Amino acid sequence: MKVLEDLVAPAVVADLVSRLISFLMARYVKRACREGASSSHRLELLALKIHAVVDEAEGRHLAHNRRLLLWLSKLMEGMYRAYYVLDVAAHPADDHGGCELVSSSWSSSSSRLTPPAKRIRTAGGGGDDHHLSAMLARLEEAAVGMKEFILVLACCPRIVRPPVVPNFSSDDKFMFGRLVEREQIITFLLQPESNLGVLPVVGGPEVGKGTIVKHVCSDERVRNHFSLILYSYGSLLDENWGEDVLGTLHGGGHVLHESPSVSGHGRHLLVIKNTYEVVINDAAWVQLCTSLRSSTAPGSKIIVISENDRVADLGTVAAMRVKPLPREEYWYFFRSLSLGGKDPGEHPELAALGRQIAEALHGSFFGAKVLGGLLRMNLNAQFWRAALNAVQSFHATLGEDDDHFSKLGVAKIALKTLPVPLRLKSSCQTDVASGLAGVTLQQLLNCPSVPQREEMRVVLWESAYPPNYRYTVVCEKVERRPCVGLERKRRTREQQIDQ
Repeated sequence: MKVLEDLVAPAVVADLVSRLISFLMARYVKRACREGASSSHRLELLALKIHAVVDEAEGRHLAHNRRLLLWLSKLMEGMYRAYYVLDVAAHPADDHGGCELVSSSWSSSSSRLTPPAKRIRTAGGGGDDHHLSAMLARLEEAAVGMKEFILVLACCPRIVRPPVVPNFSSDDKFMFGRLVEREQIITFLLQPESNLGVLPVVGGPEVGKGTIVKHVCSDERVRNHFSLILYSYGSLLDENWGEDVLGTLHGGGHVLHESPSVSGHGRHLLVIKNTYEVVINDAAWVQLCTSLRSSTAPGSKIIVISENDRVADLGTVAAMRVKPLPREEYWYFFRSLSLGGKDPGEHPELAALGRQIAEALHGSFFGAKVLGGLLRMNLNAQFWRAALNAVQSFHATLGEDDDHFSKLGVAKIALKTLPVPLRLKSSCQTDVASGLAGVTLQQLLNCPSVPQREEMRVVLWESAYPPNYRYTVVCEKVERRPCVGLERKRRTREQQIDQ
């Protein structure tokens, strides 16, 4: 034991000292910036420093430190706002007479449908430094106590995982953001309990509820804690449920993890994905909870994912309510997907167009992944402008009650960006194992001559984490009709030649 202490203590001290030195160096750089550099340069340096701390936090066990998570959440919010303001100032959009929307409330994370408190002019240049300075002051205020934060963070144990270079722009297995939500769910799952625990996860469509839970289920801490992780569906608990409810869910679901060395009476985690329309039968729910209590070890848990707020009543704890990403954070996500990690300064026109596309997508993760992938393959301003027109045209067709882009809506927009004219006939979401493949959007974009049939199946997106889904659409080719005006002019020229 003494040998272990002798080995661990110096390592911990060295870790703390290295972080303290890094902090002091960053503080020196910031002080030098105050003496001569512009507001934009100082803001960028501070945002990068906070980003380095956030990256470090990604590799630490934070699940049991709620206050540290809240602190981290504020730092991340300020960091993404800073990146957004820097991009707005550096790459002004030419829409709305050069005005760009930036919310003035520092703590507000309301929906993108809520009108922002004020507009700032980015094309004029006169007010840029004022807004950059205001943002810098707010970020410096949020970063107060960074030294203490780094010291506390260094005391949190590291997450043991293989060394990887996370890149959410090309790898869906790395999740962007939602660190606080993930750690909060893990805290609930690892909490020792004698009774069955139920956590409802509620939120609007396309905000990433299911993706958050899938990533949590792949976390080694969770897999080491539960002998079985089962992902199933609320539709199996409707009024037609059978006597063996747990067996029905098992048969119609997906086993995400199973420990062969543990008997059937270990701790189980059951994830139930429920649609808005499906109502879970009360008797079926009671039978399910009774079965889990009697057949599994104490500490088993259930997570219910739904857009329907009524599932909150099923919880033994308060429901987690997942909100859309704030505009600034969503833009950083979309920017990384569409530009492939390239510096926006290398493509200023694309950055301005991309920001308008992201604004119109209303925070849709599905839209960001589908359209971002297409844009990344064609870094051409004309193509990006056509994509923006397609998004805005579809946006104009939405009713007052439509506050999001459905998967079907994203499919219609994506098809309009292709050089091959296609008409959407139907859509479906299937298990990748079902074998219903098809041509991808990327293939159609790179090689318009790929489709040889009048009707074809087009793959829009495949999920990377199990259960793996493939979203496909069935389309038919549309013959291009010549413009009536051009055809009339051609005939007139032919007649003049004949005369």
